[in-house]
Amino acid sequence: MDILNQLETQPIPLEEEEKRHTRRLLVGVLCALLVTGLVFGGYLILRKRHERQVAAAEALEVKKNSPKVEVLVDDAVVKGKTTTLSGTVHNISPETLQNIAVELALRRRVGSGIETRVVATDAAVLPPDGRARYSLEVATQDYSTSTFMRVIGGNDRTSVAFKAMPGNAAPPLESPASKTVVVDKPNSGKRDEFINTPNNPGRIP
Repeated sequence: MDILNQLETQPIPLEEEEKRHTRRLLVGVLCALLVTGLVFGGYLILRKRHERQVAAAEALEVKKNSPKVEVLVDDAVVKGKTTTLSGTVHNISPETLQNIAVELALRRRVGSGIETRVVATDAAVLPPDGRARYSLEVATQDYSTSTFMRVIGGNDRTSVAFKAMPGNAAPPLESPASKTVVVDKPNSGKRDEFINTPNNPGRIP
Protein backbone atom coordinates (compact mmCIF):
# COMPACT_ATOMS: atom_id res chain seq x y z
CA MET A 1 0.00 0.00 0.00
CA ASP A 2 2.84 2.31 0.80
CA ILE A 3 4.47 1.42 -2.48
CA LEU A 4 1.35 2.43 -4.42
CA ASN A 5 1.15 5.70 -2.57
CA GLN A 6 4.76 6.34 -3.35
CA LEU A 7 4.17 5.67 -7.10
CA GLU A 8 1.19 8.01 -7.17
CA THR A 9 2.94 10.81 -5.37
CA GLN A 10 6.30 10.38 -7.06
CA PRO A 11 6.64 12.87 -9.93
CA ILE A 12 7.28 11.63 -13.49
CA PRO A 13 10.75 12.45 -14.73
CA LEU A 14 11.03 15.46 -17.07
CA GLU A 15 12.51 13.49 -19.96
CA GLU A 16 9.72 10.94 -19.84
CA GLU A 17 7.13 13.74 -19.79
CA GLU A 18 8.73 15.36 -22.83
CA LYS A 19 8.75 12.06 -24.69
CA ARG A 20 5.09 11.50 -23.91
CA HIS A 21 4.25 15.04 -24.97
CA THR A 22 6.17 14.62 -28.20
CA ARG A 23 4.41 11.35 -28.96
CA ARG A 24 1.01 12.92 -28.29
CA LEU A 25 1.94 15.85 -30.54
CA LEU A 26 3.06 13.56 -33.33
CA VAL A 27 -0.07 11.47 -33.05
CA GLY A 28 -2.18 14.64 -33.15
CA VAL A 29 -0.34 15.94 -36.22
CA LEU A 30 -0.68 12.60 -37.99
CA CYS A 31 -4.38 12.45 -37.20
CA ALA A 32 -4.85 16.00 -38.45
CA LEU A 33 -2.97 15.20 -41.66
CA LEU A 34 -4.99 12.03 -42.13
CA VAL A 35 -8.29 13.84 -41.64
CA THR A 36 -7.19 16.66 -43.94
CA GLY A 37 -6.13 14.16 -46.60
CA LEU A 38 -9.45 12.33 -46.37
CA VAL A 39 -11.41 15.58 -46.63
CA PHE A 40 -9.30 16.86 -49.52
CA GLY A 41 -9.50 13.51 -51.32
CA GLY A 42 -13.25 13.43 -50.91
CA TYR A 43 -13.46 16.97 -52.22
CA LEU A 44 -11.43 16.05 -55.31
CA ILE A 45 -13.60 12.99 -55.94
CA LEU A 46 -16.81 15.02 -55.64
CA ARG A 47 -15.37 17.76 -57.84
CA LYS A 48 -14.37 15.30 -60.56
CA ARG A 49 -17.81 13.70 -60.43
CA HIS A 50 -19.47 17.09 -60.67
CA GLU A 51 -17.28 18.05 -63.63
CA ARG A 52 -18.20 14.81 -65.42
CA GLN A 53 -21.89 15.40 -64.78
CA VAL A 54 -21.68 18.98 -66.06
CA ALA A 55 -19.74 17.88 -69.15
CA ALA A 56 -22.28 15.13 -69.87
CA ALA A 57 -25.17 17.58 -69.47
CA GLU A 58 -23.50 20.09 -71.78
CA ALA A 59 -22.80 17.40 -74.38
CA LEU A 60 -26.42 16.26 -74.21
CA GLU A 61 -27.63 19.84 -74.61
CA VAL A 62 -25.35 20.42 -77.61
CA LYS A 63 -26.46 17.15 -79.18
CA LYS A 64 -30.11 18.02 -78.58
CA ASN A 65 -29.77 21.50 -80.10
CA SER A 66 -27.49 20.60 -83.00
CA PRO A 67 -29.31 20.57 -86.37
CA LYS A 68 -30.65 17.21 -87.47
CA VAL A 69 -31.88 18.34 -90.86
CA GLU A 70 -30.81 20.85 -93.46
CA VAL A 71 -33.64 22.53 -95.37
CA LEU A 72 -33.11 24.03 -98.82
CA VAL A 73 -35.96 26.50 -99.37
CA ASP A 74 -36.66 27.11 -103.04
CA ASP A 75 -37.85 30.43 -104.39
CA ALA A 76 -41.60 30.69 -104.92
CA VAL A 77 -42.60 29.87 -108.49
CA VAL A 78 -45.55 31.76 -109.91
CA LYS A 79 -47.34 30.14 -112.84
CA GLY A 80 -50.56 31.73 -113.91
CA LYS A 81 -52.89 31.96 -110.95
CA THR A 82 -50.92 29.46 -108.83
CA THR A 83 -47.79 29.86 -106.68
CA THR A 84 -45.73 26.79 -105.78
CA LEU A 85 -43.78 26.75 -102.50
CA SER A 86 -41.27 23.90 -102.32
CA GLY A 87 -37.92 22.76 -100.99
CA THR A 88 -35.71 19.83 -99.96
CA VAL A 89 -35.18 18.33 -96.49
CA HIS A 90 -31.78 16.65 -95.97
CA ASN A 91 -31.21 14.40 -92.95
CA ILE A 92 -27.70 15.30 -91.68
CA SER A 93 -28.02 13.32 -88.41
CA PRO A 94 -26.91 9.70 -87.81
CA GLU A 95 -30.45 8.64 -86.88
CA THR A 96 -33.48 7.74 -88.98
CA LEU A 97 -36.26 10.33 -88.93
CA GLN A 98 -39.94 9.64 -89.52
CA ASN A 99 -42.97 11.67 -90.58
CA ILE A 100 -40.95 14.77 -91.36
CA ALA A 101 -42.98 17.82 -92.32
CA VAL A 102 -42.39 21.56 -92.61
CA GLU A 103 -44.44 24.44 -91.28
CA LEU A 104 -45.04 27.51 -93.43
CA ALA A 105 -46.62 30.84 -92.50
CA LEU A 106 -48.66 32.41 -95.29
CA ARG A 107 -49.70 36.07 -95.20
CA ARG A 108 -53.07 36.80 -96.76
CA ARG A 109 -53.45 39.72 -99.12
CA VAL A 110 -56.82 40.69 -97.64
CA GLY A 111 -56.52 41.69 -93.98
CA SER A 112 -52.83 40.67 -93.76
CA GLY A 113 -53.74 37.67 -91.58
CA ILE A 114 -51.26 34.83 -91.03
CA GLU A 115 -52.24 31.28 -91.95
CA THR A 116 -50.09 28.31 -90.88
CA ARG A 117 -49.77 25.30 -93.17
CA VAL A 118 -48.12 21.96 -92.34
CA VAL A 119 -46.69 20.34 -95.46
CA ALA A 120 -45.59 16.70 -95.36
CA THR A 121 -42.58 15.52 -97.32
CA ASP A 122 -42.79 12.85 -100.01
CA ALA A 123 -40.97 10.28 -97.82
CA ALA A 124 -42.40 8.88 -94.59
CA VAL A 125 -38.99 7.57 -93.46
CA LEU A 126 -35.84 9.63 -93.88
CA PRO A 127 -32.62 7.63 -93.27
CA PRO A 128 -29.27 9.26 -92.52
CA ASP A 129 -28.15 11.38 -95.49
CA GLY A 130 -31.60 10.87 -97.01
CA ARG A 131 -33.47 13.62 -98.85
CA ALA A 132 -37.16 14.35 -99.27
CA ARG A 133 -39.14 17.03 -101.11
CA TYR A 134 -42.08 19.13 -99.94
CA SER A 135 -44.39 21.16 -102.14
CA LEU A 136 -47.47 23.32 -101.65
CA GLU A 137 -49.59 25.12 -104.25
CA VAL A 138 -51.59 28.19 -103.25
CA ALA A 139 -53.66 30.74 -105.11
CA THR A 140 -51.50 33.73 -106.02
CA GLN A 141 -54.38 36.14 -105.52
CA ASP A 142 -54.95 34.98 -101.91
CA TYR A 143 -51.44 35.24 -100.42
CA SER A 144 -48.71 37.86 -100.62
CA THR A 145 -45.72 36.23 -98.85
CA SER A 146 -44.64 32.94 -97.30
CA THR A 147 -42.19 32.31 -94.44
CA PHE A 148 -40.47 29.03 -93.55
CA MET A 149 -41.09 28.45 -89.82
CA ARG A 150 -39.82 25.08 -88.59
CA VAL A 151 -39.48 21.32 -89.12
CA ILE A 152 -41.58 18.79 -87.20
CA GLY A 153 -41.42 15.01 -87.08
CA GLY A 154 -42.40 11.83 -85.31
CA ASN A 155 -45.83 10.65 -84.32
CA ASP A 156 -46.14 13.45 -81.76
CA ARG A 157 -45.12 16.17 -84.26
CA THR A 158 -42.31 17.57 -82.09
CA SER A 159 -39.89 20.20 -83.34
CA VAL A 160 -36.75 18.99 -85.10
CA ALA A 161 -33.59 21.10 -84.95
CA PHE A 162 -32.79 22.43 -88.41
CA LYS A 163 -30.79 24.94 -90.40
CA ALA A 164 -32.35 26.60 -93.45
CA MET A 165 -30.49 27.58 -96.59
CA PRO A 166 -31.51 29.02 -99.97
CA GLY A 167 -32.54 26.38 -102.47
CA ASN A 168 -33.32 26.52 -106.16
CA ALA A 169 -33.80 29.97 -107.63
CA ALA A 170 -37.01 30.81 -109.43
CA PRO A 171 -36.81 30.44 -113.21
CA PRO A 172 -36.54 33.73 -115.11
CA LEU A 173 -39.82 35.25 -116.19
CA GLU A 174 -40.68 34.87 -119.82
CA SER A 175 -40.19 38.06 -121.78
CA PRO A 176 -43.39 39.35 -123.38
CA ALA A 177 -43.83 38.50 -127.01
CA SER A 178 -42.76 41.27 -129.39
CA LYS A 179 -45.58 43.18 -131.02
CA THR A 180 -45.31 44.84 -134.36
CA VAL A 181 -47.26 48.06 -134.74
CA VAL A 182 -48.16 49.20 -138.20
CA VAL A 183 -49.07 52.83 -138.64
CA ASP A 184 -50.87 53.75 -141.80
CA LYS A 185 -49.60 56.82 -143.54
CA PRO A 186 -52.37 59.33 -143.97
CA ASN A 187 -53.33 60.02 -147.56
CA SER A 188 -52.48 63.71 -147.60
CA GLY A 189 -50.92 63.86 -151.04
CA LYS A 190 -47.50 64.67 -149.58
CA ARG A 191 -45.48 61.58 -150.33
CA ASP A 192 -42.16 62.81 -148.94
CA GLU A 193 -43.42 63.93 -145.50
CA PHE A 194 -42.52 61.82 -142.42
CA ILE A 195 -45.44 61.00 -140.18
CA ASN A 196 -43.41 61.03 -136.90
CA THR A 197 -42.12 64.55 -136.84
CA PRO A 198 -42.44 67.10 -134.06
CA ASN A 199 -45.02 68.94 -136.11
CA ASN A 200 -46.94 65.83 -137.05
CA PRO A 201 -46.54 63.07 -134.35
CA GLY A 202 -47.98 59.62 -134.90
CA ARG A 203 -50.18 57.70 -132.40
CA ILE A 204 -49.66 54.08 -131.43
CA PRO A 205 -52.89 52.33 -130.50
